[in-house]
Order: sequence, then C-alpha cells, then structure tokens
Amino acid sequence: MPKFEKMRVSLARDANVPLFEDEEPYQEFMTRLEYLRSAFTSERDFLHRENHYRFRPLVNAPDGFAAGFFSRPSPVTLNHEDLTPYMAENFEASLFIIELDSDQIVWMQDNPKVGSPKGILESFFHTLLKKSDLKDWRAFVSYFESKTDYWSAVERHRHEITEILFRYVPPNAFEGKKLAQKYKTEVQTQANSDILEEKFKSEPGKMDPTSEMMAANAEIAEQGAGERELRGRKRKLLYSSSQGRMTDNVSDDDMPDARNPTFLRRVIEKLFS
Repeated sequence: MPKFEKMRVSLARDANVPLFEDEEPYQEFMTRLEYLRSAFTSERDFLHRENHYRFRPLVNAPDGFAAGFFSRPSPVTLNHEDLTPYMAENFEASLFIIELDSDQIVWMQDNPKVGSPKGILESFFHTLLKKSDLKDWRAFVSYFESKTDYWSAVERHRHEITEILFRYVPPNAFEGKKLAQKYKTEVQTQANSDILEEKFKSEPGKMDPTSEMMAANAEIAEQGAGERELRGRKRKLLYSSSQGRMTDNVSDDDMPDARNPTFLRRVIEKLFS
C-alpha cells in the first residue's frame, strides 16, 4: 500500500532577482499561484544526488491542484529468447500532489526506489531557481508535523528541557499576526538572512515553553517551513519536528496510472479531506 508524506512548500522572494535585466522594461513578480502553476505544468528534468530525475505532470488535476510523477531510471535485467540477459529500460515513480492555495500543502508518495520526497522536491526547486526562468521565488520545503506532537513532547519532558530551538524561513514565506511574528519579520528584513535561528537555554525545568511568546514562537515555526527542537542535559535530543512526519496510506486500487488517470481525484479526496 503506497505511503505518502505531508509537506508544505513556503515561497519567499529571491532577493537576488534584479528588477531590470538588459534594459528590458520592468516586469512584476509572478504571484505564488502563477509560479507554482508554471513549475508543475511542464515536464522537467533535473539532478538529485547526481542521479537523473524527471517530473511529468498529470493534466487532469482538479482546479486548485497540480499533480504529477517524479521518476528516476531503474533498469531491470531481462532475458532474450535464447536466455541471454540484457538490461531493459524501466522507471520508478512517486505520485506528487500540491494544493495551490496560500498553505501550499503537498502530499508525495514515499517510494524507497525513488528517494526521499523532501530531498527530491528541494533538488527540483533548486534546479528551477538556477536553470530555468522561474527565478521570482525561493522554495523552502518542510515536513508537516502533528500539532500535538510538539506540545506532547513539552508536557512529557517539561522537567528535562534545557534548550528550546526555533528556526524560521524568511518572513515573506508565510504570514502571521502575532507580536512575535512582527518582530521576526523586522529582524530578518534588516539582516537579509535566509534562516533565523533562536535558541533558549536554562537549567532543567526552568523554562516555560507554554508562555505567550514561547507559544507564539512555536506556532510561527509550525506554520512556516520552520523547525522546533527540544533538548535536555548534554544536548540530548528530546524532540525534533524534522522527525515528526505526518503520513498516510492510499490503497493500490485507488492509485492513478496511464489507464486510470482520473483516480487522482480519489487520492485527493483521501489525503486532503
């Protein structure tokens, strides 16, 4: 039964994109929606860990979604009629689906023969930024974690915690209304940093992770392509959001293929409901 991993793609303006090129008239940035539609409506080749990969879009994705298959060559040994072996062309594929709204939620099949969904997506977006005309945005990919996982870990390890760490992507990759968000937006804007990292330390059990500002920090890291970590004495890892992946399974009978491309709607109803 195919396993899927849930991720979020957060988009930030690429600060290195010039407003003018070769004295051409000024052109506005693509919107997030335009960028994602352009990224996932064409067949694209790219490298991931020195291996050749290809994205093939599914043209029957319903409104508000884009989908396709990430594939890599996986030759197999067959035999001629005289039993002489030969290598035949073969491909392994992982189904990919993205919801094209402000949350930009992704479900991608975790096929061990293809590779890690997060790593593949990061290589795909890196290629877009470096080797295509889609340079308006930088993409940050993060795993979705259960909202309860972090707070369950806080409660479970409350008296052990000596360090809490939050990492955030650039502020324009997501939006927030809390005071903590306004502060981080200003800090990152002035620093022009890609990643903002905050680390809080204390004696075991002294910190209050549930206080208003600490809770706001945790929420911001969860909403964007951020990370959260809890550590104890000698920096023992108590919790990491990078390990708390949300997954789901889809029946083999519901998976789309060349014969049944409309089955994509079944997968969307299962994963995005």
